Amino acid sequence: MASFLNNLFSSPYKKYNFKDEQFNKDPLAWSRPLVRHHCGEFSMAAIQANTDMEDESQVEVGTDALFVGVYDGHKGMIQQNNNSMNEIILRQVVDQMETDFNEFARNSFEQHHEVQNSFVSSGCLICIIWKGTLFVANVGDSRAILGSQKGIGKRLVVKQMVRDHSFLNPNIKQEFTELHPDYNNRSRYQSIEVKGLIETSRCIGYAYMKNAQFTKRRSFEIPLSEVVTPTFTRPLLSSQPDVYSTVLRDSDRFIIFGSGGFWKLISNEKAARVVNTSPRDRIAERLVTLALEKGAAKRGKKYRDLIEIPKSNCISGNNGNRNYGFRSAYHDDITVIVVYLDQRLNREGVTPEINSYTGYDYAVQQSEFTNFYNNANA
Repeated sequence: MASFLNNLFSSPYKKYNFKDEQFNKDPLAWSRPLVRHHCGEFSMAAIQANTDMEDESQVEVGTDALFVGVYDGHKGMIQQNNNSMNEIILRQVVDQMETDFNEFARNSFEQHHEVQNSFVSSGCLICIIWKGTLFVANVGDSRAILGSQKGIGKRLVVKQMVRDHSFLNPNIKQEFTELHPDYNNRSRYQSIEVKGLIETSRCIGYAYMKNAQFTKRRSFEIPLSEVVTPTFTRPLLSSQPDVYSTVLRDSDRFIIFGSGGFWKLISNEKAARVVNTSPRDRIAERLVTLALEKGAAKRGKKYRDLIEIPKSNCISGNNGNRNYGFRSAYHDDITVIVVYLDQRLNREGVTPEINSYTGYDYAVQQSEFTNFYNNANA
């Protein structure tokens, strides 16, 4: 009976031992200590693998709102709309990012005859907590999972809030091949997979696979390494986001945001168990460390062995990244943000500072929420 009660009322998960020596010694690692927001705290950490850090992230803290973004290369902010927020606005934000990205690629080609920007793409995971409601939108292979404690025994319940669009997901692969119901589209997927052109069916950018002026234009010379065969006349990729919203409950404890490089190595359940059974301090760092240990172990190494291995000398998607002499052979760029949700607002009566925090950067800037509040009160 004692054993039964112990299993029922105590955490069923083991404690995860964490030693920060390796992370602290890693020249490619970055983290930010706990920062307070209006209904809890958050933690950030990241690791670089490619020649440039392709993951980017931001957290915007307001007096009664929180914005989180995980993406690589381009940033977007939630705009004011009669002091309200809904899923339609999130879709509009992603749509504007797509429009701006493709316009940049078009101008690069027409004005400077540069084609490379037509093959650049970015995932985009954005979230805002606003008036007790959580809104999330996602394009690409980043994920956001919600951890809740429910029932008498405070059982951990894990929910992935929006679908990711990674080709590792069989449903996404099937969705792509059914975009055009013919044999050629299956061949196009194989062409994309073999060349390693992109790992997702949805993204911001990659104008070549979406926009006719790049796909059909004779003057647009496509490098052989980027050519998708057979030729196509309709978009192969989409920028349509999956969106989700929910009213937060007292049982909701935390949200884990991670870029695709993190979720390639750690499952939703594993990440949630670690957060649920670990101290808050340096929690994002703990998750990144676990991912690095997993990536190293898959190649018969330990994390300490990776510290002396330099970052790649090329961008992601390049075959050179598979060279064991570079860090990118063991893991991708990784970003993790953990947001704790406390039941009482402004715990200990402390109002958070309205600041902006950017991943892989120790600087703190004034948040765009300042302009939001000024406009709302004008």
